[in-house]
Amino acid sequence: MARFLGALGRFCVRRRRTVFELWVVVMLGAGVLGITHGGMFVQQSTLPGTETQRAIDTLGQDFPSMTGPTATIVFHETAQADPADWRVALTIGRAIDNVGRMDRVAFVENPYVRGMGGLKDDNAVVVRLNFTGTMSDVGHADLDALNRAVEPARMAGLEVKFGGIVAMILNQPKGGPQEGVGILLALVVLLLAFGSFLAAGIPIVVSLCGMVVAYSLIHVGASMFQIAPTAPMVAAMLGIGAGIDYALFIVTRYRQQLAEGDDVETAVGRAMEHSGHAVVFAGGTVVFAICGLFLSGIAFIGRIGIAAALAVAIMVVAALTLLPAVLGSLGQGIDRYNLPRVRPDRSSRRWIAWGRHVDRHAWPYAIVATLVLLALSIPTLSLRFGVMADSMSSPRMEARQAYDIVAKEFGAGHYSPFVVVAKVPGEEKRTKPKRVVPTVGGREGLGGLTGPAAAPASPSPSPAPARPKGAPDPSKKPDKRAVLVGQELQQRISEVPGVEFVDEPVVTGTTAIVQVVPRDAPHAESTTDLVHRLRTVEISAVRAAHPGTEIYLGGENPAIIDVASTVGDRMLTVVVAVVVVALLLLVIAFRSIIVPIKAALMNLLSIGASFGVVTAVFQWGWGVRLLGVDQAIPIMSFIPLFMFALIFGLSMDYEVFLLSRIKEEYDRTGDPHESVVTGIGVTARLITSAALIMIFVFASFVPQPDPTIKMMALGLAVAVAMDATIVRLVLVPALMSLLGHANWWWPGRGRPTPPPPPPPEPVSEQLELELTH
Repeated sequence: MARFLGALGRFCVRRRRTVFELWVVVMLGAGVLGITHGGMFVQQSTLPGTETQRAIDTLGQDFPSMTGPTATIVFHETAQADPADWRVALTIGRAIDNVGRMDRVAFVENPYVRGMGGLKDDNAVVVRLNFTGTMSDVGHADLDALNRAVEPARMAGLEVKFGGIVAMILNQPKGGPQEGVGILLALVVLLLAFGSFLAAGIPIVVSLCGMVVAYSLIHVGASMFQIAPTAPMVAAMLGIGAGIDYALFIVTRYRQQLAEGDDVETAVGRAMEHSGHAVVFAGGTVVFAICGLFLSGIAFIGRIGIAAALAVAIMVVAALTLLPAVLGSLGQGIDRYNLPRVRPDRSSRRWIAWGRHVDRHAWPYAIVATLVLLALSIPTLSLRFGVMADSMSSPRMEARQAYDIVAKEFGAGHYSPFVVVAKVPGEEKRTKPKRVVPTVGGREGLGGLTGPAAAPASPSPSPAPARPKGAPDPSKKPDKRAVLVGQELQQRISEVPGVEFVDEPVVTGTTAIVQVVPRDAPHAESTTDLVHRLRTVEISAVRAAHPGTEIYLGGENPAIIDVASTVGDRMLTVVVAVVVVALLLLVIAFRSIIVPIKAALMNLLSIGASFGVVTAVFQWGWGVRLLGVDQAIPIMSFIPLFMFALIFGLSMDYEVFLLSRIKEEYDRTGDPHESVVTGIGVTARLITSAALIMIFVFASFVPQPDPTIKMMALGLAVAVAMDATIVRLVLVPALMSLLGHANWWWPGRGRPTPPPPPPPEPVSEQLELELTH
């Protein structure tokens, strides 16, 4: 591998013009594809194997118009208008009619029509609608059509807010100035690390080129698969940070080789043999760790992992191809435009002194570092999985504003009601339409039929009223058993604590649906507990009383609760798979047993610490308002899963770079203590700089309004900080010093032979004797 990478680096230097041309073609091609064929980032529309999906499938048999993606429209009073005014109410009714006439809308509630659902009072009107198709079919054109449809209400002076799927469309991932600040801070770190403006700019340019390709491909993938809106942000966050770090490691080694007198091509080749080799294993570990998210059993989580893994893989390719070409073009001039009074080489002596200090006091440092990480992990014991809901979004987001209005006017639970779907066995019966038989009265009628003087025709019967769009099929006769099950569900569920309201059952054919309004907010723990209770107690009791009847609880909140349950069930599988793959990669890379096991255990400690910080900030509310969140919120179910895979992979980055240098020195000298000191001295500045870059890049995403991105960005930043300081600079050298030669034990391999000491220099008397002879 090392020889191949060295040959690749030298080839890219010799054929650098060809490499540049290929990268330009790839960037332009990917960019054009992304612009012309890029898709919409959407949430997953199906949850195979969950009760929510079974509820949707059952509902689709008799209520097909109510199974599509949902949106919420809130008409709210202003100083100029309020829904209590009949003239304003007419404009709301006109807006609802406009929405119902949209081709892409299958069903819309209407509180002004009896039996058509919706909410209204003197201050607000709330309607929910269902689109046709799946979430992949919803686009900006639908949003524009909705805005045109509600224009009469806006013209009347009302405030109109959208929630649900439409709010998701409105909040497609967008970069902002905060990401630019993160890159600028990364540039400052690179300037201090290299002391040269030119050298500092190379990693950023290379990573941005790779990110153009990665983001474009992810955007194209969104046109073929359902990729969550979180995916591009996670890919950008991880890709930019990893790309800058990988380029930093190779550029640093290249400059060291130039300082030792190598020519440009040789310096690039040797940098690729050593640092490039570490980049391949580090990047491979990250990619395999993130791909482990597919074992979660939730497709959208796996696809976010694939998007992030794709970004990291492209960064590795950029570091191994584009970067050597750039270095070959700059040659010896990489250190031009130096920063005055910055001497990066001086820090190595300080880090060597620190390494020796830790080596002499290994036990105290190992114990204290472990206790600190365990203390930071304590909040993890109270970690509670929550749901993604508009109620926990940033107050700046329109969906949160829609929720706040509903919660204030009607109650928090009315924003996201549950739906209980029951289907009794048996065939559906259809009612036959009544034949209209013309009748005649008395002798005039008879005479009119036979005589020339025809009686005036009786008025034709008035046509049946038109069925509202999306309403159930009236020809399906309500099954008496379904009516009985619906009534029993209504009675039982209405008596459960935490239930605010249970609507009258709606029955069509053999299917009955009952809408349940919880008392508390969608993200509240009590709401999650209520879902579990209804499924395990009340619904189970009704199902047992009516053998053969299928009864399921669905809705937006239950769907996300099902995701959380699936993730919780698969968490151990993902953890074991990621740890085993990482261990195997480290065993292959270092031919050691103890080092991979120690690395995995220390990574678990740093992950626990980051989980603890995220739990304390978001769930306990410690300083959460400083991050733009106005309340303590639970940890979204898939965040710990993501963080584990990402942090475990990133932690291996620093482990690989540090251990590669320690192993190189150990093989050369055979001294387990001095090799650790030398490894720390050579790589500590590099690891610290790389960690600061990662921290700044991750922290730049914290201002994003999406709480998912906030949690992930903060967790990753804290994990990198813990890993690069407490773990890599304290715990690793302390434990390696304590273990000594055992670190590198491998079956059948002996200890390396230290090099022979250099011959003593001849003293002056010996020189004189040699000269006289």
